[in-house]
Amino acid sequence: MARVDQFRIPTRISFGRGVALTLAEPLKQVRAERVLVVTDPGVIKAGLLGPIEERLRDAKIAYEVYDAVVPDPGWREVQRCFERAREYGAQALVAVGGGSSIDTAKMAGVLLTNGGTALDYVGADKVPLPAAPVIAIPTTAGTGAELTINSVIADREHHKKLVIISPNATALFALEDPEMTRSLPPFLTAITGMDTLVHAIESFCSKNAYRLTELLALEAIRDVGRSLAASVKDGSDMEAREAMLRAVVTASLAFSNTRLGNVHAMALPLGGWCHVAHGTAVAVLLPHVMDFNRSAAEDRLAAVGEAIGAGSDGKAAVSFVHRLNETIGIPARLGPLGVSADVIPSMAADAMLSGNILVNPRTTTRADVEALYRTAL
Repeated sequence: MARVDQFRIPTRISFGRGVALTLAEPLKQVRAERVLVVTDPGVIKAGLLGPIEERLRDAKIAYEVYDAVVPDPGWREVQRCFERAREYGAQALVAVGGGSSIDTAKMAGVLLTNGGTALDYVGADKVPLPAAPVIAIPTTAGTGAELTINSVIADREHHKKLVIISPNATALFALEDPEMTRSLPPFLTAITGMDTLVHAIESFCSKNAYRLTELLALEAIRDVGRSLAASVKDGSDMEAREAMLRAVVTASLAFSNTRLGNVHAMALPLGGWCHVAHGTAVAVLLPHVMDFNRSAAEDRLAAVGEAIGAGSDGKAAVSFVHRLNETIGIPARLGPLGVSADVIPSMAADAMLSGNILVNPRTTTRADVEALYRTAL
């Protein structure tokens, strides 16, 4: 039988400057009259929530603001958000923020319709009923949480990041508005932008890649290569901001249908064991994993090099990523981030449990993962 490629994206996407201010339209489509706005204090401090609230008031949609989202939320934080939504009688959730706010809202939406706790749904396809409607308005250009069927929650007791993968646990609408990313500080712009680049490169090089996902991933790589450094240097450069958010969309569409690779498999344990921010972890690991993969994917990495502006050469692509990290202020090594050699065996054991290892272009053993951690240390 000939190979059959499947492409799915449950989320309805609207893209453009000012589109965040149209949030009343999707809420009316799902007939939501009471909503919980899920966000964090940084979004409020940046002044991003005021116009959103104004549009809700104009549309006569009742709302409450839940602003207790924390970085790397655990299941208890998700539970608190869900309980607030349930007590308020929310019929939908509006997530305004980065991946933490969006994942918190997505999982609270799951609990509104399915009950239990987030721990009940860890793994793939374990959410039986569609989540309550979530309208996601990202304020970073990086995680893709607003578009993917993945949600990540922290298990601090066991030093793990847990992943829920289900088309029933995703945002129903994503309002991709470059204006909402304008005030993102330079370092957060850098690490979230590198997360997008990793999504695109790992998807393109994945064993699961096919022509449609390849085209999307390459377009994301081009946009990041042209625009990430510019958006870090000048956050008011809206052409760069728009290109970076467009890269989030195309990279997310790609990797949602291919999975990723060693970088993401190794980054989750860095967050669980050493509390390294996800974007920083993937940025530091990326050039080392690319170099590791060259023996199995030189042609692919040469195409990455051409798309990113480094020339048609895998080694040049690796060097370009090293320089890009340096240019945008990301540390070159894991050691200064608090990672020590003694946790490498534990992190490697956790990384090997990830399905992303299986689709990495070069077959990878636990010894390989440990060596990669040490190289990056």
